[in-house]
Amino acid sequence: MPILTQQKRWILPQFKPILAVFGAVVALSSCAIAEESTGALAASTRGIEHVLYLAVRSDPTSPLLTQANSQHTARFLVSVRISAHSQEANFFGVLPAAVPEFDLAKGSNDKEIWRDGKCHHERGFPKITVTAVDGLVTSGQEQHTIAARWRTLGLILPRDEVLASKKLDNGADKVGSYIATRTQTKQSRLFLDLKLYILPCDLTVAAQHTR
Repeated sequence: MPILTQQKRWILPQFKPILAVFGAVVALSSCAIAEESTGALAASTRGIEHVLYLAVRSDPTSPLLTQANSQHTARFLVSVRISAHSQEANFFGVLPAAVPEFDLAKGSNDKEIWRDGKCHHERGFPKITVTAVDGLVTSGQEQHTIAARWRTLGLILPRDEVLASKKLDNGADKVGSYIATRTQTKQSRLFLDLKLYILPCDLTVAAQHTR
């Protein structure tokens, strides 16, 4: 028995370095597998990006279209307040969107006026409000100045008021799927149509771009 005890005391120290190396190899392998799993998960994670388009047209009963057989040219500056927040991107402010000259009776083309700074997790829709519409409409020899404003608590009611938006039918086109809303001015009877597109994107690509 004493001889066996001495042999065990001699053998165990010899195996300790081998056991330590084996443990390190197992630990490194586990880390590598975990990193590969995390990478695969990140690659499969999808996010979204919001893009906002604007078009302006008039109600057929608008007083701006009273002159028959006349071309009604218009140009506008539309102020849009946007509040969009997520883990990856944040935006808040009033965006001035210029709409170049167009035929008011036919309406302007859709124009991109804002998009998210980067791909982000889905966290609801941005809050979007048209706060002001300024512009000039020419009908024959007449010119009409437009200065519509959103109603503000504590201030005198604007002569031409920007009314609350109404939801239109959702749709899809060559850009993608969108949510549509319409804002109207009370006196001039202008329609400000907004399309908020929800476009899929890759969060991994966005993360690598920011490094």
